[in-house]
Amino acid sequence: MIMDTIERLNCYRSALPGFDKAMFAYEKRGVGLAEALKVQGFEVRDKEYDTRDDSQRKFEEHFHTVDVMICLEGEEIIHMCPAENLMAGESLPEGNDGRKLFGVPQGLPLHLKAGHFVAFFPGEAHMVAGHVHDEKRYVHKLVVKVDLIRDINPDCPCTADCVRHGTCSECVVWHRQPHNSLPACLREKGKILVERELKARQE
Repeated sequence: MIMDTIERLNCYRSALPGFDKAMFAYEKRGVGLAEALKVQGFEVRDKEYDTRDDSQRKFEEHFHTVDVMICLEGEEIIHMCPAENLMAGESLPEGNDGRKLFGVPQGLPLHLKAGHFVAFFPGEAHMVAGHVHDEKRYVHKLVVKVDLIRDINPDCPCTADCVRHGTCSECVVWHRQPHNSLPACLREKGKILVERELKARQE
């Protein structure tokens, strides 16, 4: 689990690859935070709700997805505990990664409030939407899904030490940003196209 301020999201590049690039676009280029994250290939869900009584809350866990919850407005209590401490429930709907878990609020209570984020890793059961000081609160947050299972290309020709190495979709998205060069695998083709265009202009 990671919990910190939104401004420090770019400090967790090793644990959350791509978030540093999204924060650069958000802070320096004026791109909306949700859009900046989507450009990096993340699934972003915009959620608004009121906190609920404990009887209406459930734990859930994910098997290969990190849940990054970025609180934009309001506050809530989120309980976190090891999944093995709870009783297994049904799978999440619509084929989403994870399952529901049964158990009363327990473990570590986290106070998530505006301007902060929390990241839950696989096996870290979490129960959202808890009242703060026993009072109902409004919450508006982005939930970013970071899938840890990625298709890796073993034949990637790039020699750079890069967190996107071998992950073609993430690599191309990053290289499409302004001021970035072509990916290593496309440079020879790009060179041929440039030479062809220059030759055509000379004729």
